[in-house]
Amino acid sequence: MCAADWQNAVNRLDVNVSGVVEPLDALVVINDINRNGTRALAAKPLDYSGPLMDVNGDGSIGPIDVLMVINSMNRVEVGSIAPAVKLPNQDGQMIDLSSFLGQRAVVLYFYPKDNTPGCTVEALDFSNRKAQIQSLGAEVFGVSLDSVQSHEEFADGHQLNFDILSDSDKKVTTAYGALTEIQNTPIAKRTTFIIGTDGVVKKIFTEVDVLIHGEEVVAALQAGI
Repeated sequence: MCAADWQNAVNRLDVNVSGVVEPLDALVVINDINRNGTRALAAKPLDYSGPLMDVNGDGSIGPIDVLMVINSMNRVEVGSIAPAVKLPNQDGQMIDLSSFLGQRAVVLYFYPKDNTPGCTVEALDFSNRKAQIQSLGAEVFGVSLDSVQSHEEFADGHQLNFDILSDSDKKVTTAYGALTEIQNTPIAKRTTFIIGTDGVVKKIFTEVDVLIHGEEVVAALQAGI
């Protein structure tokens, strides 16, 4: 069986093959999982014309297929109200970004995993630029799916001076459209949002080069975002 036999070749997110991506696409997968459980998919019958539920094309059906559909519908755009963020930091303290409304802008960056090379470079760069970012009226926060304990070890090991938030249940990452996967493992896609004091998304970085990203963020803040 081809890995993508049960995937819509035109638009993998269009599960029910209606021509559009809609909540029903996620519901179709949810209902199937509720009935039959997560599983590897058998060869697709030649005369099959039903829903194509293998959204990620791995030859199986599971929660990640649902999340990818939901993720696409929740994609945040410049000019939209930023989804709420209330998550524990590396010390287990709950951080609510709504407390910055009307006072400070927020640089919210999502990254794949603690203590990996690219994520470490990015975190150290933001740590080194924290004072500069604050002088431009903003605060910086990192988010990944790692646990509070993992964040604590990461922050302590590299002496990070800003909060990294644990989104272990994936809700915030999903809300920001930053959920993806590598080798069937859910992770946060490297994406950065600059949120204004009014709670509106001012800029989004999706193609992040960790070697220059901190400089890009500072330049955006200096431009008055």
